[in-house]
Amino acid sequence: MKKSVAALYLAALSLPAASSALAEDLVIPLPGDTTVEKTDAVYRCGAETVEAVYYNAGDISLVRLGLKDGVIVAANVVSGSGAKYQGGARVWWSKGDEADLYDVMADPDMKQPVHCVEEKKPDRHDIHGAAAGRF
Repeated sequence: MKKSVAALYLAALSLPAASSALAEDLVIPLPGDTTVEKTDAVYRCGAETVEAVYYNAGDISLVRLGLKDGVIVAANVVSGSGAKYQGGARVWWSKGDEADLYDVMADPDMKQPVHCVEEKKPDRHDIHGAAAGRF
């Protein structure tokens, strides 16, 4: 009986920690003069879609990836070319309007990425026909 009461007490103590793990917002303190730039992009990766939100704030660069199996927040790491981000077992390596998504647990040598191409939003002028000379 004493063991189950102790276990219940420990479980109750862990509830606030568990609820904070489910928070929808993450706050990172930055120096007062830091400007945060946010860029949204949607990529087509084979039959799947990846929603990427890039955050650049001085020396801090992050990407939030919305994947079919969840959300990953990845930090910018050194790369020879392009922008490389790593979060957990996933690597997101973008250059221009293309990116490669790696799972380093399944592919430690990073030889078999899922290749992604950014889906361009239609130009506002194209929607109204102005680009084709129609007004």
